[in-house]
Amino acid sequence: KAFLFGLCLFALASASGIVSTKLEALGGNIGSNCDPSLNTYSVTTFLVTPWPPTKNVYLNLNMTGTVNQAVTFQEMDIFVTFNGVNFYQETVKESGTYKQGQTATVIFKVFLPGIAPNGKYGVITKIKDTAGAYLNCWQVAFSLS
Repeated sequence: KAFLFGLCLFALASASGIVSTKLEALGGNIGSNCDPSLNTYSVTTFLVTPWPPTKNVYLNLNMTGTVNQAVTFQEMDIFVTFNGVNFYQETVKESGTYKQGQTATVIFKVFLPGIAPNGKYGVITKIKDTAGAYLNCWQVAFSLS
């Protein structure tokens, strides 16, 4: 069941990097920075809709931040825990070349199937550059019941 859920959860995940010319006031952040030492891409806004997550819906995730040095995004690693145990990992292709000071937005969707087991989930997202270095770390926690 757990493997099937992980497969369903992230098989439908899609991500794309988009340069934004300005940061829009989109409301409150969901989650928090999980490694302040990874600051090449400083997330300023992370939104999840609908919030809180429920089963049988697509979650829309929007991560916006400032690029602190010239960089090219290559991929995003997504790590999932279920009730505190490593549960699933996926890598999603990313793209976009940014100059220092530019705003970058990553938008992706995740489907939560009805068969998702009830419990506590943690999701960590990390963007990598073309050299394979992590640029940021953002974590979100939620429960399904």
